[in-house]
Amino acid sequence: MIAEYNSIELFAGAGGLALGLEMAGFTTMALVEKDEYCCQTLRVNKKKYFPIAKIFETPIEDITPEEVLKKLKLSKEDIVLIAGGPPCQGFSIAKTSKGGRHLDDPRNNMFFQFAKFLEYIKPRSFLMENVPGITNMEKGFVLRRVLETFEGLGYKLRWKILNSADYGVPQLRRRFFIIGYSDNGPITFPQPTHSPYKTNLLGLPPYRTIGETFAELTPDMPNQEMPRHTEAKIKRLAKIKPGSAWQSWRFRDTLDVPSRTITGHCRDDWVHPTEDRGGTVRELAALQSFPHDFIFKGPIMAMNFVKFQFQYRQVGNAVPVLLAKALGETIITRLRGRIVEVGSEIRSGSGKAT
Repeated sequence: MIAEYNSIELFAGAGGLALGLEMAGFTTMALVEKDEYCCQTLRVNKKKYFPIAKIFETPIEDITPEEVLKKLKLSKEDIVLIAGGPPCQGFSIAKTSKGGRHLDDPRNNMFFQFAKFLEYIKPRSFLMENVPGITNMEKGFVLRRVLETFEGLGYKLRWKILNSADYGVPQLRRRFFIIGYSDNGPITFPQPTHSPYKTNLLGLPPYRTIGETFAELTPDMPNQEMPRHTEAKIKRLAKIKPGSAWQSWRFRDTLDVPSRTITGHCRDDWVHPTEDRGGTVRELAALQSFPHDFIFKGPIMAMNFVKFQFQYRQVGNAVPVLLAKALGETIITRLRGRIVEVGSEIRSGSGKAT
């Protein structure tokens, strides 16, 4: 039996976005990801968290949407959402020797591969995630190019930068999202479920803190191996005062606040609030709102110049699960036709978030 809200995830990574969408009510039919260790993570969690999904371990440029649908034994109409976070850093307006824009960076191609799936399948909706800096990249050229591409495929759009802490994630993490629909209905983003203030007029609970999150963890949970540091590094970490500004490319928060942004370098730049060490993979995954039994596979750590996704990088690069869940719930509500108000204007060429 075909589920009502089937989705395909491109650039799946360790599965944070797909997991949140699953929790919201989508059924992930395909996870496309080229990194072997991310795919190991997806496979070990598949039975519980992605039970229907077929995992395609391949560069996206090496597979077509036709092939994906054929292997899934589905038609275009069976897919209502395509989601993912294609790199957009390759767009450039630098002048070439012959003049004009230089648009042949291979990372550029990743975005057009995402658009290729939209053009062929034509799902009723899509969700694209990226870094907030995309709004200023190349003085706005990148975002304009992205929006124009999606509009050219017949989608109505809205974009917004969301703070993960507003949705129950114990982390101050801002991410950029575009929601697109193939019809003219209203487009909204999820309302915050948490507040930076302990008391507020809406009655929302305050932001989740590091301390509250770590209180739920136990040493026997998966991915709880303690990081190993030299004595010299331990002494350096001990000198960083909790709550202080960035020091030596590191930050250290107090337990009573949400974490600052978890990055792909979180093995090095995140310092435990009360212990002179980095975080475990499990601790940092909890700050990304992954379930405590979600398992990360592959090498735990590697040098930052490597191309593969070791465990810390998988965690740091993921979309926070509860943020993805909030977005998924809003999209399903819209697909069910239950939104009757336009919370903000549909994009009409201004390129501005509202």
